[in-house]
Amino acid sequence: MTKHRTATSADARKIEARNGGSITKKRMIPLTNATIDATIATARLTLRNWFIRLGGFPVRLALCVAAAIAINAAVASAQPQQMGQSGLSWQQRFLGILPLVKPDPKDPVVVTVNGTPITAAQITDYAKTEARLINANTTDEMRAVYKDATENLINRQLLIDEAQRRHITIPEAEVAERAREFQVQGIGGETVSTGSAPDPILLAQVRSSMEIEKMLDELFREHKSAPSEADITKYYDEHKDLFVEDPGEVRISHIAVKLPDKATDQQKKQAETAIKHLQAEAAKGVDFAELARKNSQDEHSAPKGGDLGYFRKGQLPPVVDNLAFETPVGHVSPIIESNLGYSFLKVTDRRGVTYAPLKSVKAKIAIALLDFNQEYEVKELLKKLAKSAKIKFNRSPGSESSIPPIYIFARLRFAPPRECSHTARKRCAPLRVLKMA
Repeated sequence: MTKHRTATSADARKIEARNGGSITKKRMIPLTNATIDATIATARLTLRNWFIRLGGFPVRLALCVAAAIAINAAVASAQPQQMGQSGLSWQQRFLGILPLVKPDPKDPVVVTVNGTPITAAQITDYAKTEARLINANTTDEMRAVYKDATENLINRQLLIDEAQRRHITIPEAEVAERAREFQVQGIGGETVSTGSAPDPILLAQVRSSMEIEKMLDELFREHKSAPSEADITKYYDEHKDLFVEDPGEVRISHIAVKLPDKATDQQKKQAETAIKHLQAEAAKGVDFAELARKNSQDEHSAPKGGDLGYFRKGQLPPVVDNLAFETPVGHVSPIIESNLGYSFLKVTDRRGVTYAPLKSVKAKIAIALLDFNQEYEVKELLKKLAKSAKIKFNRSPGSESSIPPIYIFARLRFAPPRECSHTARKRCAPLRVLKMA
């Protein structure tokens, strides 16, 4: 039996970033619930349809990956076995982005993996595609992309080597057929078919991806990565707040500290200190109503213990509205700053909430859990392979290299998996994996 690790709120942030949330303050591919449902209806829970690109342009997404992109919710800090910092899925990293670079003796070798060279041109080609996928534009973002591309190519080569060690083979006819399905973006942006005989470099890269794919299919079957009915039901029962159809109404109270007109820096600092102290007291469990009556500077709500009444979604200013409906009952919100001063909320009640029935979200949960389970198995395999691999970084090639020196020091970093806090055999599902539209 395989022991799985706990999915934490950090995993949730990672998956959310990868699948539609914020990545370097930019949005990934937005998909609607209708798109999700249409995708799920045709998705095969295998790796058969990873996205591919030619000439640096991504043109195809795996059905199950597309579903996960739409419904997963968030991802942890950067470590290669956690699939890097950019938030791309492992399918995209190791199966989909192909460095189609012709051999060139002048192309400097950046790193060798078990004797196989990875060159500056390959890293640059890969990085350009990754940058398009995550919409990286700034200098810092591009530096991170190049570093991530180096790590991804190292990990891909580790998987290629392991597939070959296991004598995984794909018939040449199948490789050629898959290669002919690919499309390339022309110079003018038009889509050009590659129905003719595929390029040898493309065939080699496709063959490697298919070998990895076949190896991982076997790994997933062996470790029973597909979630059971019990796994799906358990997740639904423990995370019903993710499947809200109608949020109903929320009752909130608040405490406010006002700022005078044309407040000085000292006055702002004093007000900020005061609100932080009051928030800390409220978070400790001090009677909120009494705290509001004595300290809140909102003359309308203070006499009522800070009570503002019930609100439906959309009735409050956007920032306040989000905090009111995201904060659990009995908890206080972060501090809200405005030109009028500082305040924070306490959610005191909810009513009228309705949830989507399990049968209507079962497919979404299944695909999200499958994606999470598979990602974990890939991480564990890479961690094992990295321990015995011979990875050697070369010195910066200097002016001949298109890779800045910082990327030469990219390295594999692995953290031990965290234990599951639940008693179930399966690792805990990622928090905030699914969101209703």
